[in-house]
Amino acid sequence: MDKDLIINLYKKQFNIICLYLIKCGCRASDVEDIVQDSFIKAMEYITEVNIKNLPSWLFKVSINNYKNMVKRGKIINSKSIYEGNFYEELVDNFNLEENILNKEKSKEILKILNLLKEEYRSLIILKYEMDLSYKEISVLLGLDENTVKVYLYRARNNFKREWNKINEGYR
Repeated sequence: MDKDLIINLYKKQFNIICLYLIKCGCRASDVEDIVQDSFIKAMEYITEVNIKNLPSWLFKVSINNYKNMVKRGKIINSKSIYEGNFYEELVDNFNLEENILNKEKSKEILKILNLLKEEYRSLIILKYEMDLSYKEISVLLGLDENTVKVYLYRARNNFKREWNKINEGYR
């Protein structure tokens, strides 16, 4: 495998991986370090990684590096899609009633996301928050495109099922 391939992949994948880590709560100042460490690791293991699996391998290594750093206390989540800060920043501050309703809805969405399996939660974030195509998600996760569609279908159904359970009390 060629080191030029890693450099080209770095240019293509860097922003996607950084954005995903930020949406998971990683501070921007830590994101670049995590992704760069992952690409350095790729250079070290260049002969052991299948070229076809390289994009998904880099994505997984970056996520695992982030999780390991959080566990070791080397970095602290700054804002997370799971903590509610992410959606609250999107709320229009000019309309108080709408603001309150959006905050409540955000809390419900976050509550439901936290109930889902991590793989389903990741798929929903990649598809609906990061607006990636099925093809892009399949490359990142190292899955067949049809598998991504099936898993995302299941994730949406689980989300809808949980949404209906929570909102039955409001009817």
